[in-house]
Parts: sequence; structure tokens; C-alpha cells
Amino acid sequence: MRGFAVDEFGAAGSIHELDVPEPDEGFVRVRVAAAGVNPADVFMLKGFYKDRMEHRFPLVPGADVAGTVDAVGAGAGQWKVGDEVFGGLGKMVVGAGSMAEYTTASTKTIAPRPAGIDAQFGAALPLAGVSALMCIDPMGLKKGDVIVILGAAGGIGGFAVQLAKAAGAHVVAVTREANAAYVRSLGADEVVDYGKGDIDQRIHEAHADGVAGIVHAGGDKDELAQLAELVRKGGHVVSMRGGADLEHLAEHGVTGINVMTMVTTEALERLAGLVSKGTIKRPEIKTLPLDQAGEAYKEIEGGHVRGKLIVVP
Repeated sequence: MRGFAVDEFGAAGSIHELDVPEPDEGFVRVRVAAAGVNPADVFMLKGFYKDRMEHRFPLVPGADVAGTVDAVGAGAGQWKVGDEVFGGLGKMVVGAGSMAEYTTASTKTIAPRPAGIDAQFGAALPLAGVSALMCIDPMGLKKGDVIVILGAAGGIGGFAVQLAKAAGAHVVAVTREANAAYVRSLGADEVVDYGKGDIDQRIHEAHADGVAGIVHAGGDKDELAQLAELVRKGGHVVSMRGGADLEHLAEHGVTGINVMTMVTTEALERLAGLVSKGTIKRPEIKTLPLDQAGEAYKEIEGGHVRGKLIVVP
């Protein structure tokens, strides 16, 4: 099969001819219809996770997938050949990812893909969608709560905007001016252009009584630290980038959370239900062929991706 892979950390990567994988116990093989591109893949390709997990070369990246079950391993439960699925791979070893014509995935990290979710949308949902759930759920948002979402036009941020709005919150989206119309289409009530600086001052002027929470899906730790001062006692600061200073926040009566995303079948089924209800809609999706997977990773490393990048083998 054809797959995009690197032969060493930091390499540009290229199309390789690879063996079609066989599903282990509790896994299925998926004929890939679409694969999601995520910033975490870039960190993996550069070797940032090499001391945390085993890596195997040639290393095929990609953790999000949508496709058709092509073979089932022992203990695969209800799954059968021909089932349409979406989800994560659920592997403890890095290197046999979804940027290929076939991959394998754990039965605990995939879910049935409903007819209302096309393959590209299915590949866009898992990591970003579950991350957004894990950011918004702990906040217990109430109608009228003001929530600030950094990186609101990205994959996680875009889903977080929609979830927060569905909870009744007043959503302040921090993004570039070029993305203002897009984030408003997702439900943002206000847009703050970070390119103009003084984000904390402008939000404070608009919301002098403070805000209920912050979702940190874009920007650096220093920026988050400044904005965290605006969160009222009892509020939340939730970071996807390890930026929440838990002890400092606790001293001020604010709950800090650094999210480590765990994709599960249950979370995916919940996302599918939210799509069915119209709570979550399809983000802007840019699709590239497998031959251009390397370009997709360069683009996401550069930041400023609106919506999601998807690779189609």
C-alpha cells in the first residue's frame, strides 16, 4: 500500500510502499477514506514524544481516521467488514498511523459513522471534537456566562465555540480579523483580533465584571497568564497547550485544567449525536491528496489553519 512516512525524526517525509497491516486482537483494519491532520502529529514527527512512547520507522503519522472496516482481529466485538467508522487509532506505539491507504484502529476508539457525517467530516471530528468536549464540559456553563476562546478558528477552538454557544454562553472568540466572519458563523458573539494587541485590556473593558472561563486552544502561556487574571472566582482556565498554572489559579479560586485528550467510542458517539441534532456543524475543511501530506504538515506547523486539514489517500 501507499503511505506517507518519514525515515528519521525531522525528515521531510515522502510516499513509501508499505505492507498492508494486519489487525491485532481488539483491533480492526480500516480502508482509509480520509485522515485528519493535527498539530500533535508535527510534534511526533520531530521526535518530541520519543521518550514517552515507542516509535517505529518508517514512521507513518496520523491519529484521526474515517473509512471502512476491511478486516477484523480477534475480539473485535460487533464490528464487521464493510462497517463505516470514524475515530482515533488507540495505539500505544507510534508509526502505523492513518496517512496511508490502510491502517488499524482499536475497537475502543472508533464509532459508527452515520450517513450525515461524510468521511472528511468524520476524520475532522475525533481529536479536535473530543478535545473541545473535554474543554467545555468541566466548566458547567450557564446561560449568559462569558467565555473566551483562544484559537477560535482552529479545529479545537471551532468546535469549542459551538459547544459553548449551545450551552448558552456569551462567546468571545480570539482569532485573526480574517477569521471573524467564520467564527461568527459558528456562534461567536464577539471577535477580538489578536493582531491588534492588548487582548486582555480590550476584553476587560468589554467585561469589567470578569469572565467565567477561558479555553486555551491557541496562543502562548504568557498570553494565557494575562487573560487568566480576568477569570472570576469559581471560574475555569482550560488549556490544550499545557499552559494552565494550576497552583496559581487555585490560589485565586479558579480551577485550572491542562487537557490530555482521550478519544473513546462513547465520546465519538456523543459527537455524532450532537452533529445529528445540529449542535455541531461541519467546520471549514481543506482537503489534500496523500501525495501532498508533507505540505499539509508544513501548513499546520505554520499555524493559522482555519477549520481542519484533511488528507485523502
